[in-house]
Amino acid sequence: MTTLTRGWRASLLLGLPLGFGFLLPGAMAPRLSAHGSEARYVHEVDWPRPRIAHTYGLSYSELGLGAYRNEVETRTVGGRQCVAGGLIGFDVDDAYGYDIDEPVTLTLTYAPALTTPFTVVWERNGGEALGRAEVRPEPGDTLRSSDTLRSVTLTLDRARLAGHGTRGIDLAVGSRGGVCLCDIEVVRSGATRAPAALGRVRLQVTDAASGRPVPARAGLYDATGRMPLPSDDAVLVHRYTDEVRRVWVTPRTFWPSPHRLAFYVSGSYEARVPAGTYELVVARGIEYRVHHEEIEIRPGETTTVPVALERYVNQPERGWYSGDAHIHIERHAVRDENTWAQVAGEDVHVANLLQMGNIAGTHFEQPAWGAAGRFERDGHALVSGQEDPRTVHRGHTIHHNLREPLHAGPDGYFLYHEVFEQARRQGGLSGYAHHAELFNGRRGLALDVPFGIVDFVELLQLGRLPTDLWYGFLNLGYKLLPAAGSDFPYMDLPGVVRSYVKLDGPFSVDAWFDAFRAGRLYVTNGPLLELTVDGRTLGEELHVGPGARAEVVAEASLNPDLDRLDRLELVVHGEVVATAPARGRDRVQLRTTLTADRSLWLAVRAFGERQAERNSTVAHSAPIFVIVDGRPFYQDERVPELVALQRARLQELLTEAVDPEGDLEPWETRSLLSEMWPAQRRLLEPRIGEADARYRALLEEVEDARR
Repeated sequence: MTTLTRGWRASLLLGLPLGFGFLLPGAMAPRLSAHGSEARYVHEVDWPRPRIAHTYGLSYSELGLGAYRNEVETRTVGGRQCVAGGLIGFDVDDAYGYDIDEPVTLTLTYAPALTTPFTVVWERNGGEALGRAEVRPEPGDTLRSSDTLRSVTLTLDRARLAGHGTRGIDLAVGSRGGVCLCDIEVVRSGATRAPAALGRVRLQVTDAASGRPVPARAGLYDATGRMPLPSDDAVLVHRYTDEVRRVWVTPRTFWPSPHRLAFYVSGSYEARVPAGTYELVVARGIEYRVHHEEIEIRPGETTTVPVALERYVNQPERGWYSGDAHIHIERHAVRDENTWAQVAGEDVHVANLLQMGNIAGTHFEQPAWGAAGRFERDGHALVSGQEDPRTVHRGHTIHHNLREPLHAGPDGYFLYHEVFEQARRQGGLSGYAHHAELFNGRRGLALDVPFGIVDFVELLQLGRLPTDLWYGFLNLGYKLLPAAGSDFPYMDLPGVVRSYVKLDGPFSVDAWFDAFRAGRLYVTNGPLLELTVDGRTLGEELHVGPGARAEVVAEASLNPDLDRLDRLELVVHGEVVATAPARGRDRVQLRTTLTADRSLWLAVRAFGERQAERNSTVAHSAPIFVIVDGRPFYQDERVPELVALQRARLQELLTEAVDPEGDLEPWETRSLLSEMWPAQRRLLEPRIGEADARYRALLEEVEDARR
C-alpha cells in the first residue's frame, strides 16, 4: 500500500465564451482558460467542416447527454471521411453565430448501416435551456453501394450557440449504439435582433436577519425566458475542466421559474442587459425562503434591486450544520474563492471536495490535506477528501477528513480494505458511494462491512433514497450511517442533497466530523428532522430491561417554498410502525410509546408531496438503538435470509468477470482492469473467505439464541 500516485494532466484547454446579452456586430466571444485535469473523455477530432470551429468525441455533452463510454474515431465510408462513435459535440464558429436567439437549420448526413437511433441536443434559450430532438435513421443500402448515405434536416428552435457545453460546444449528437456522421451543415435563419436599448441591473443580496451580504444562486429572465449571459461579476464555476458562469438547475432542484439557467453571486452583482421586464429568482439552500419578483430595467439607467433573503429556519442556531459528502471540484490553491462562493451560495457548511481516482490515476486533485487543506469563512468550509478506490466490479468508495490522500496503485487496487484501514488510522470516515447500487457497490459492502471498517453509505443522491440495502445491514446488527452527496458536476449542484449534523457547541470542521462519526445526523433534500427516544438522540444507545416502555418524540418541517410536507414516519427494524400526516401544515410532530421486548434500531423519515422516480422530497435520520439486556439489535428472524444474500454477493465477487466497459472511465481503465483482476482476485480470496466465515458465525449465534 502506498500513498497517492499522481495522475497525468491533460493539456490546458480553451473554456467557454462569456459575454452579456447579444454579441454586438464585429465582436468576438471572449474565452476562458480551462481548470484542472480532464476526468471526461474528450477527444478533438480532425474533421474540418464549414462553420464548425471544433469537433469533439465526448463522454459528457453538458447539454443533456452524458455517461457515454464508446469512443469516437474518423473512418471512410463511400469515399467520404466520416466521424463515428457514441457522442459527438460541435462548437459552431463564434464568428458565424454566438449568443443568438433564432431557429437554426441543422442538416446531418450519416451512414445508415453504421448509425442507430440518435439524439440531437443543443443549447436553447428559455425553459430547460436544452433543446432535444430524436432521430430514427432511414435504412440504406450496403456499404459497397454508391447510395450509402442519408440526410436529415432539423430545426433547432431558439438556438443560442453560446458555448455552454463541454469545451464550449453548442450542440451534440449521441447514440448508445453508435452514430456515423459524414457531413454537418449549420445555417442560421438570421432572425436574431440586437436589443433596442441597454440598461444596467445591480443586485445586492443580503441575509435579512443580519444585513450581511451573502452568496446565492440567481436567475434573471426576460419576457421570453432568455437569461442574458452573466457578467464577470458572476462567480466562476469549475465544471470539470470548463470554467463557466452559467449553471443548469436540474429538475431535482426546487426553482420557482420554468427557466432553468442560473448563476452564482457573491453578495453583489452588476451587469449590462437589454432593457425590459425581467423575472428574478434568488435562492440559497433549503433554509431560506426563495426570492421571486418581477423587475424593470430601463434604458440607459441602473436598476438597483435589494434582495434580503428571509430564513424559513435557522438550523445553526439549533445546532444543525449541513454538509455535502460528494463534490468534485479541483482546487489549485486551498483558498479558492470561487468554489467557496458556490458552496456558500448553496449554504453548505462542510463541502467535501473529493479527489477522484481510478486504477489508472486521479482527477479533481486537491492542493493540501487535513487542516492545511481546509478553507473556511463565515461558517462554510472546503475540505479535501477522496473518492478512491473506484471500480465497476465492487463499487466506488468515499473517504473523508484524511490527513493525506491514499491511492493503492494498479497492482493492489482491488484490495479496498487496505485503503479503509489506512483511512481509519488517519482518523478518517469511509463509506460507499451511489447508494452502493451503481458499479456493483453491493459487493463491496458485503465484503467490507463485517470487518467494521465502513462508516456510511451514500444513501441520498439523484433524488432517490433507497433503503433496502441499508436496512438489511442494520437488521444484521451492523451500525452503518446514512450520508448524502450531490456528486457535482456529474449529477446535481452542491447541496441539492445534504447531511445535517448536530453539534453541541460552536461550529468547526473537526466537531462536524466527530458528530457525524457519532451518528448525530440525518440526510435530506428538503425536510428537516428531530428525534429523541427517552431523551436519547440520533446515534445513541438507550439501555433498558425487557418490556421497558420508551417515549418517542419526532418532528419534521419543510420550507413551503420547496414542497408541501406530506407525512412523518417512524421506522423500527425497517418497518413503519407509526405515521403522522401533515394535512397541509409545514410542520408535524409524532409522539408515541414503544415497548421494548428485544433490542432494536429505530429511525424516522419524512416525505414531501413530490414523490417521483429520481425526483422525490425526502429525509431520513440515522438510527437510535434500544438495547435490551445488552443483546444485539439485529432482527433475528430475518438474519438467515440476509446472511444468505450477503454470502451470495461475496460469491459474485469471485465468480463474475470484470466488465471494463462498464467502468466510468473505460478509455483510461479498461486494459488495467482486465489485466490486474485475475491476480488480485486470488489475493482477495482469503479476505472473502474470512467475511463469509463472519456471516456464518453471526447466523450460528442467532440460531443458538433462538433454540
